[in-house]
Amino acid sequence: MPKGKRLLLVAGYFLATIQFAWCYFWLTRPYVNTALYEHGKERMPFQGRCLMMLPMRLAHSSVVLKWMSLPFKLSKFWFPRTVVPEVMVQAMVNVACLLVAGYFATKIYRASSKKHLLTPFVYPLLLVVCAATYVMHTVQNFRFIYDLPSLAFFSTAMYLIYFRRHWGWFVALFLVATVNRETTLLLLPLYMIDRAVVDGRLQWRGLFQSRTLLVVVPLAAVWVGWSIAVRHIFAHNASEFYPRLNWNVKSLLAPQAWPQMLSACGYLLFFVVVMRKKIADPRLRAWLWMVPIWIVFMFSFGILIETRVFGELIPFVVCATTLIVEEMLVMRMRRVSRPRWTGRLETRVVVDAGEWQEAKSELVGHTAAD
Repeated sequence: MPKGKRLLLVAGYFLATIQFAWCYFWLTRPYVNTALYEHGKERMPFQGRCLMMLPMRLAHSSVVLKWMSLPFKLSKFWFPRTVVPEVMVQAMVNVACLLVAGYFATKIYRASSKKHLLTPFVYPLLLVVCAATYVMHTVQNFRFIYDLPSLAFFSTAMYLIYFRRHWGWFVALFLVATVNRETTLLLLPLYMIDRAVVDGRLQWRGLFQSRTLLVVVPLAAVWVGWSIAVRHIFAHNASEFYPRLNWNVKSLLAPQAWPQMLSACGYLLFFVVVMRKKIADPRLRAWLWMVPIWIVFMFSFGILIETRVFGELIPFVVCATTLIVEEMLVMRMRRVSRPRWTGRLETRVVVDAGEWQEAKSELVGHTAAD
């Protein structure tokens, strides 16, 4: 793609990111009281996800952010509610997290695709899927301050796992991301599944290789230790930490809840599971085993109609979807490219390196047989 067109797309995608981040902020309701959160007094388990406490505290003491928020007061039509430094910080964090998630999702797609036909569609698809997952709700339309940072951490972790970077990078990311949200525990089975793919096949015995366990077991121990520590630190806070099994069973039995539950990952999670055999990359196909693990975990501790609990899967679902659609397009083009001898002037279309080429017209004549 020419450089000029690429820059134009990047500019358009950046504006789309700002639009989504702003809509996400204004169209959803905050469930976490940020004033209590930044002082360590919010309910558990939300307070235990404390990474964002630091930027929230810095927002109130930043003269620069106060100065940056002043121009928003000039347009009451677009910004009817007061834009304070805290809002500025959340908006900037959300934009940065979306850019990170889109960048690494595109990287994984390009590495797993042979044709690269849909590279320009990966990022806008990610934004659309995020809109359906985080905003498009009939009920329980809440936002949590740590959700989009968690999306960024998971997309980065998926990048490190897929490209099999040095385990030290994964460990460092895991430690920081765990302070943000405890769902990092689910990165460990993903790490094990990826390492168990050998020669294009998932080898179940490979899940428990010594070199894999040397990374996973200590991180699991750290995760348990951190979970115990934050519950001790915030032991005097009010708590909503309890299993959600009853809630989720009731949701499954209510047909009106089904459309919202299926909106997780922009309704594409179901599509990816059904069409999984068309995922050309064997490692990404193996990653699908994360889906039942995730569902069991969230069925126990999350609220399924709050589809944001599936948000961290978005980079994977977007990559898998583009690979499936790409494979379907290539198969279709190959079928159309087969020559048909009709006895008339016809145009033969062939595919070369994933692109259409129009061959020269041929005149085919009939011969009569006695």
